[in-house]
Amino acid sequence: MPGKATKELWTAQVHILTPPAKFGDTKCFTNVVAWADSAEDYAATVSSIFARRYWSILSVQQCKRAADCPVMIEELAEQIEQAKQQPGACLFGTLQYYPSKPA
Repeated sequence: MPGKATKELWTAQVHILTPPAKFGDTKCFTNVVAWADSAEDYAATVSSIFARRYWSILSVQQCKRAADCPVMIEELAEQIEQAKQQPGACLFGTLQYYPSKPA
């Protein structure tokens, strides 16, 4: 379709509110790789997929095209390589929980 943006891989650090983890914490962050055509499309895609797990996005930080990430941690590099083989994929890394037990 003319004028339609081409999807490409985007990545960001996403802060999430989850149901209580093993130790009761509910807030975490992780790197997420997803196919999108803009930062707004990325946030909407990730939010929709995470909602299926009953997770809410608290914030999306450092959102950029994966091609614009010259240096990255090994886990993120692996996610990007995996996502290249899976059009439409939304892959996230290790959930890094921090103290956040509900009241």
